[in-house]
Amino acid sequence: MMQEIGRRERKKIQTKKTIAEIALKLFFSKGLNETTIAEIMEKAALGTGTFYNYFESKEAILKYCLAERIESAKQTCEDIKTSTLNATLKLSQMLQAVGKTHEENQLLISLYMKFYHNPDKGDKKAPHGEWFKEILSTIIIEGQVKNEFRKDIPPEIIIEMFSGILQSTMSSKLEFSFIANINYKHSLLLEGVIKRNDGEV
Repeated sequence: MMQEIGRRERKKIQTKKTIAEIALKLFFSKGLNETTIAEIMEKAALGTGTFYNYFESKEAILKYCLAERIESAKQTCEDIKTSTLNATLKLSQMLQAVGKTHEENQLLISLYMKFYHNPDKGDKKAPHGEWFKEILSTIIIEGQVKNEFRKDIPPEIIIEMFSGILQSTMSSKLEFSFIANINYKHSLLLEGVIKRNDGEV
């Protein structure tokens, strides 16, 4: 019986993912407003009414898809945090992981921002919360404890600066790729954060 419930749950999860990914392709090619629920469900080979067993609206699909991708990035960052790398490399890899997620999902993020930052919509809260800053904080404190980062700079300042790198790159209009942009800023910031040996210029 429990095995049967497990199979049913897995099937529901897979069906939800299928509907979401089909819908996303249609949103990208036609636009969210121009895509109908009937079209989505026809391509998913399911009845139109079944849609509401999984999503309350088309916009809810955007939130679900973005949350899925952010959860994957979060897990990657958690793995980086607990790895044996030094703190400098952890920071670099963490920014790379988050940057890669953003770069690969710019269309989805643009749609999400458009529909969840609309005054007529009720839910404008991003789905990722504070996890980025929490992981960042752990790595920075680790770097200071291990005498890898300067201790004369409060961790809160370093966290704010690294968070600022991410935010400024996401909104940048410069003609650089997202990864190149974030790498330049990351390199500049590390010059001021890494502890130098006595006498090193």
